[in-house]
Amino acid sequence: MVRNAEETRSKLVHAAYEQMHAHGYQGLRVDQVLKQTQLQKGAFYHHFSSKIQLGYAVVEEEIEALLESVWLNQIRLMNNPVKEIPELLETFSERATPLMKEHGCPLNNLAQEMSNLDEGFNQRIKTSFELWINTLAEKLEEAKTKKFIRNDINSQVVSRFIIAIIEGCISINKVEKTNKQFTAGISQLRLYLLSLKP
Repeated sequence: MVRNAEETRSKLVHAAYEQMHAHGYQGLRVDQVLKQTQLQKGAFYHHFSSKIQLGYAVVEEEIEALLESVWLNQIRLMNNPVKEIPELLETFSERATPLMKEHGCPLNNLAQEMSNLDEGFNQRIKTSFELWINTLAEKLEEAKTKKFIRNDINSQVVSRFIIAIIEGCISINKVEKTNKQFTAGISQLRLYLLSLKP
Protein backbone atom coordinates (compact mmCIF):
# COMPACT_ATOMS: atom_id res chain seq x y z
CA MET A 1 0.00 0.00 0.00
CA VAL A 2 2.86 2.38 0.85
CA ARG A 3 4.52 1.65 -2.46
CA ASN A 4 1.30 2.48 -4.33
CA ALA A 5 0.94 5.76 -2.43
CA GLU A 6 4.53 6.71 -3.26
CA GLU A 7 4.02 5.76 -6.90
CA THR A 8 0.84 7.84 -7.08
CA ARG A 9 2.58 10.86 -5.58
CA SER A 10 5.53 10.45 -7.95
CA LYS A 11 3.18 10.34 -10.95
CA LEU A 12 1.48 13.55 -9.84
CA VAL A 13 4.75 15.40 -9.31
CA HIS A 14 6.24 14.25 -12.61
CA ALA A 15 3.14 15.17 -14.60
CA ALA A 16 3.07 18.57 -12.89
CA TYR A 17 6.76 19.05 -13.71
CA GLU A 18 6.12 18.38 -17.41
CA GLN A 19 3.28 20.91 -17.45
CA MET A 20 5.24 23.52 -15.49
CA HIS A 21 8.25 23.16 -17.75
CA ALA A 22 6.13 23.66 -20.85
CA HIS A 23 3.63 26.25 -19.56
CA GLY A 24 5.01 27.69 -16.31
CA TYR A 25 3.53 27.37 -12.84
CA GLN A 26 0.69 29.72 -13.69
CA GLY A 27 -0.16 27.55 -16.68
CA LEU A 28 -0.23 24.42 -14.52
CA ARG A 29 -3.72 22.98 -14.16
CA VAL A 30 -4.46 20.28 -11.61
CA ASP A 31 -7.30 18.88 -13.74
CA GLN A 32 -4.83 18.34 -16.59
CA VAL A 33 -2.38 16.63 -14.21
CA LEU A 34 -5.19 14.29 -13.13
CA LYS A 35 -6.16 13.64 -16.74
CA GLN A 36 -2.56 12.89 -17.70
CA THR A 37 -2.05 10.51 -14.76
CA GLN A 38 -5.58 9.04 -14.93
CA LEU A 39 -5.98 9.73 -11.20
CA GLN A 40 -8.88 11.13 -9.22
CA LYS A 41 -9.05 14.35 -7.19
CA GLY A 42 -8.96 12.30 -4.02
CA ALA A 43 -5.52 11.02 -4.94
CA PHE A 44 -4.29 14.58 -5.43
CA TYR A 45 -5.67 15.87 -2.12
CA HIS A 46 -4.32 12.83 -0.30
CA HIS A 47 -0.81 14.04 -1.11
CA PHE A 48 -1.14 17.81 -1.60
CA SER A 49 -3.26 20.41 0.14
CA SER A 50 -3.07 22.82 -2.81
CA LYS A 51 -1.64 23.49 -6.25
CA ILE A 52 1.19 25.53 -4.76
CA GLN A 53 2.29 22.62 -2.57
CA LEU A 54 2.47 20.52 -5.73
CA GLY A 55 4.56 23.26 -7.35
CA TYR A 56 6.98 23.26 -4.42
CA ALA A 57 7.34 19.48 -4.74
CA VAL A 58 8.21 19.89 -8.42
CA VAL A 59 11.12 22.19 -7.51
CA GLU A 60 12.36 20.05 -4.64
CA GLU A 61 12.12 16.72 -6.41
CA GLU A 62 12.03 17.00 -10.19
CA ILE A 63 14.00 20.19 -10.86
CA GLU A 64 16.67 19.48 -8.24
CA ALA A 65 17.12 15.95 -9.67
CA LEU A 66 17.49 17.46 -13.15
CA LEU A 67 20.05 19.95 -11.84
CA GLU A 68 22.02 17.05 -10.38
CA SER A 69 22.01 14.96 -13.56
CA VAL A 70 22.64 17.76 -16.08
CA TRP A 71 25.16 19.90 -14.17
CA LEU A 72 26.20 18.95 -10.64
CA ASN A 73 27.27 15.37 -11.32
CA GLN A 74 29.45 16.59 -14.20
CA ILE A 75 31.01 19.35 -12.10
CA ARG A 76 31.91 16.92 -9.31
CA LEU A 77 33.76 14.69 -11.80
CA MET A 78 35.95 17.51 -13.12
CA ASN A 79 39.69 17.43 -12.74
CA ASN A 80 40.68 20.64 -14.56
CA PRO A 81 37.83 23.21 -14.65
CA VAL A 82 39.72 25.52 -17.03
CA LYS A 83 39.54 22.83 -19.69
CA GLU A 84 36.31 21.08 -18.70
CA ILE A 85 33.86 23.91 -17.92
CA PRO A 86 33.45 24.86 -21.62
CA GLU A 87 32.79 21.17 -22.28
CA LEU A 88 29.71 21.42 -20.05
CA LEU A 89 28.16 23.66 -22.69
CA GLU A 90 29.56 21.66 -25.60
CA THR A 91 27.92 18.48 -24.29
CA PHE A 92 24.74 20.09 -22.94
CA SER A 93 22.52 18.62 -25.67
CA GLU A 94 23.72 15.12 -24.75
CA ARG A 95 22.48 15.50 -21.17
CA ALA A 96 19.48 17.75 -21.69
CA THR A 97 16.01 16.24 -21.72
CA PRO A 98 13.71 16.88 -24.71
CA LEU A 99 11.77 19.35 -22.53
CA MET A 100 14.96 21.27 -21.74
CA LYS A 101 15.90 21.44 -25.41
CA GLU A 102 12.50 22.86 -26.29
CA HIS A 103 11.66 25.01 -23.27
CA GLY A 104 15.03 25.85 -21.70
CA CYS A 105 16.12 25.55 -18.07
CA PRO A 106 13.12 24.95 -15.79
CA LEU A 107 14.92 26.49 -12.81
CA ASN A 108 15.65 29.71 -14.67
CA ASN A 109 12.16 29.79 -16.21
CA LEU A 110 10.59 29.46 -12.77
CA ALA A 111 12.92 32.09 -11.32
CA GLN A 112 11.74 34.56 -13.97
CA GLU A 113 8.10 33.67 -13.43
CA MET A 114 7.66 33.16 -9.69
CA SER A 115 10.54 34.62 -7.63
CA ASN A 116 8.77 37.94 -7.10
CA LEU A 117 5.31 36.41 -6.70
CA ASP A 118 5.75 33.79 -3.99
CA GLU A 119 8.30 33.57 -1.19
CA GLY A 120 8.05 29.78 -1.00
CA PHE A 121 9.06 29.47 -4.63
CA ASN A 122 11.73 32.14 -4.22
CA GLN A 123 13.40 30.30 -1.33
CA ARG A 124 13.37 26.95 -3.12
CA ILE A 125 14.74 28.43 -6.34
CA LYS A 126 17.41 30.29 -4.36
CA THR A 127 18.42 27.06 -2.60
CA SER A 128 18.84 25.28 -5.95
CA PHE A 129 20.94 28.07 -7.43
CA GLU A 130 23.08 28.24 -4.28
CA LEU A 131 23.73 24.50 -4.52
CA TRP A 132 24.86 24.91 -8.13
CA ILE A 133 27.03 27.95 -7.32
CA ASN A 134 28.62 26.33 -4.28
CA THR A 135 29.31 23.04 -6.06
CA LEU A 136 31.17 24.84 -8.85
CA ALA A 137 32.96 27.15 -6.39
CA GLU A 138 34.21 24.12 -4.42
CA LYS A 139 35.61 22.64 -7.62
CA LEU A 140 37.35 25.94 -8.40
CA GLU A 141 38.88 25.97 -4.92
CA GLU A 142 40.14 22.46 -5.54
CA ALA A 143 41.60 23.65 -8.85
CA LYS A 144 43.72 26.19 -6.95
CA THR A 145 45.45 23.40 -5.05
CA LYS A 146 46.23 21.70 -8.36
CA LYS A 147 47.62 24.96 -9.81
CA PHE A 148 45.01 25.10 -12.58
CA ILE A 149 43.88 28.59 -11.51
CA ARG A 150 45.46 31.41 -9.52
CA ASN A 151 45.12 31.58 -5.75
CA ASP A 152 43.85 35.16 -5.86
CA ILE A 153 40.68 34.14 -7.78
CA ASN A 154 37.39 34.54 -5.90
CA SER A 155 35.78 31.18 -6.59
CA GLN A 156 32.28 32.27 -5.58
CA VAL A 157 32.32 35.26 -7.92
CA VAL A 158 33.72 33.21 -10.81
CA SER A 159 31.16 30.47 -10.20
CA ARG A 160 28.28 32.97 -10.30
CA PHE A 161 29.61 34.47 -13.53
CA ILE A 162 29.98 31.10 -15.25
CA ILE A 163 26.50 29.95 -14.26
CA ALA A 164 25.06 33.23 -15.53
CA ILE A 165 26.76 32.56 -18.89
CA ILE A 166 25.38 29.02 -19.01
CA GLU A 167 21.83 30.13 -18.18
CA GLY A 168 22.04 32.99 -20.67
CA CYS A 169 23.16 30.66 -23.44
CA ILE A 170 20.29 28.26 -22.73
CA SER A 171 17.72 31.06 -22.63
CA ILE A 172 18.80 32.66 -25.90
CA ASN A 173 19.12 29.26 -27.55
CA LYS A 174 15.50 28.57 -26.56
CA VAL A 175 14.43 31.69 -28.46
CA GLU A 176 16.71 31.42 -31.49
CA LYS A 177 16.52 27.64 -31.95
CA THR A 178 20.12 27.64 -33.22
CA ASN A 179 23.53 26.91 -31.70
CA LYS A 180 24.84 30.45 -32.28
CA GLN A 181 24.66 31.42 -28.60
CA PHE A 182 26.33 28.21 -27.46
CA THR A 183 29.13 28.67 -29.99
CA ALA A 184 29.72 32.25 -28.83
CA GLY A 185 29.43 31.35 -25.16
CA ILE A 186 31.83 28.43 -25.38
CA SER A 187 34.50 30.39 -27.27
CA GLN A 188 34.40 33.37 -24.90
CA LEU A 189 34.14 31.23 -21.78
CA ARG A 190 37.23 29.32 -22.85
CA LEU A 191 39.17 32.59 -23.25
CA TYR A 192 37.95 33.85 -19.86
CA LEU A 193 38.97 30.66 -18.10
CA LEU A 194 42.44 30.77 -19.67
CA SER A 195 42.87 34.20 -18.05
CA LEU A 196 42.47 32.56 -14.63
CA LYS A 197 45.52 30.34 -15.06
CA PRO A 198 48.65 31.05 -13.00
